[in-house]
Amino acid sequence: MKNSLRSRLFVYFLISMVIIIFSMGFAFINSLNLQHIADRRFKDEQFLQELQFNLDDIQEPLNTYLTSYSSSSLATLLFIIETLNEVVPNQRPVTSSNSDLIKREIYFLIDSYLIKLNEVIEQKRGRKVQQYINSYSDLNVLYNYISSKINDASLLGFRIQLAEYRRFLELFRKMQLYGILQILLATAFAFSILMRTLNNIANPMYQLSLMAAKLSKGNFDIPDIHFNSVTEVNQVAEAFNDMKLNIRHYVDELHKQKEIEQQVLTEKYRNLEMEQLLKRMELYTMQAQMNPHFLFNTINTGVQLAIMEDADRTAEYMENLAALFRYNIREKQFFVSLRHELEGLKSYYNILKIRFPKTLKLILNVQDDIVDNFTCPSMIIQPLVENSVLHAFKKKEGLGTITVSVSYIDPVLLISVRDDGSGIAKDTVRELLTPHTHDYKLNSRMMGLENVIQRCYFFYPDQKDVIDIKSSQAIGTEIQIRIHTEVKHV
Repeated sequence: MKNSLRSRLFVYFLISMVIIIFSMGFAFINSLNLQHIADRRFKDEQFLQELQFNLDDIQEPLNTYLTSYSSSSLATLLFIIETLNEVVPNQRPVTSSNSDLIKREIYFLIDSYLIKLNEVIEQKRGRKVQQYINSYSDLNVLYNYISSKINDASLLGFRIQLAEYRRFLELFRKMQLYGILQILLATAFAFSILMRTLNNIANPMYQLSLMAAKLSKGNFDIPDIHFNSVTEVNQVAEAFNDMKLNIRHYVDELHKQKEIEQQVLTEKYRNLEMEQLLKRMELYTMQAQMNPHFLFNTINTGVQLAIMEDADRTAEYMENLAALFRYNIREKQFFVSLRHELEGLKSYYNILKIRFPKTLKLILNVQDDIVDNFTCPSMIIQPLVENSVLHAFKKKEGLGTITVSVSYIDPVLLISVRDDGSGIAKDTVRELLTPHTHDYKLNSRMMGLENVIQRCYFFYPDQKDVIDIKSSQAIGTEIQIRIHTEVKHV
């Protein structure tokens, strides 16, 4: 038991408590000394204030007595005089201190003041009016002079207190220094105790850590370790041996799992490549659908116009139609220059002007200085105009207007197609703007506007605002395509 960990800790605890009690006692004694200094410095000021209060208390009953000859005022006056005689000390030694000399002078002045005060009282009793008037005037002069002396003594005492405040701070700093030293001493003592205690169990744990380091490097063939130490250390050693065995089995399982995961990742990579291929096939399908769909509508319009109109207008119509066919059939690239896209749109404009000379107005606003500087997905503007022609003006009477605007606001190329038709329902807009995955089933609705939207999503997957539809019922629809020219497309 003498060398046990518990007994050592108990002894060390007692020693630590002794050091702490000593430190607290030292701090308590020093704090009492500081309080004594502060009390001594303020006691003189309190005494001077008491003298001043007693002198002030004399004035009111004195004035009352002199003016009305009041017996109660005289009694109060005599009581204050007696109190003042008791307050003023009789022993007045001569010292070299300026403060003590001023106080000594104040005491004698108070004696003179009290003597003069008794004379005024006697003169009042003897009804010597002129004499007590003159004496009262002298008494006031003496009272004011004593008050000024008390103020001088207070001011001097305050200055002395300021001078000794530095000593107060020095003593306080010494207390802080001694306290820090004691704390450091107690900390060093506790640290030494802690180190001695730890050394009793540190060596076996050090050997255990070396074995753990070998184990962390993947060396699972190290032999089991055994210590003849305290029960806790022996238990840790046995747990270490069990852990080593379990880790070895776990690592073997991880290797097997890693091989399986590698096979899964390889399969996922193949699936991703297949998904990309399916998306591209989907894009080809969508773009291929545009040509038959558009050709059918335009040829049907040409047939109707040939029946209704003479040969000249039919020739003009077919000339524009041929130009549009050449553009539509010739262009097999995903991206074309902005000028090329607008030339195809102008051919389509000319066809619409022939077909709808009085019921459709087409406006094209394009900045001429940007048409050769940027590219855009092919067949992206004309389907939007076609969508407005086919759907926006079904319920509208009179002139319908379609405005195509192309502008560049660094770094965005903005393409806008706006009509004043019947508008699109909110549910339809939300459905149109929903991106489709590769497993989306294509049908007859996958034409025109929806085709353009899905191609924009495909070419600009990281640009969330690439296309937007703003529509109001009976007011019109605006479709905006924002192409960030600094972002590379797919």
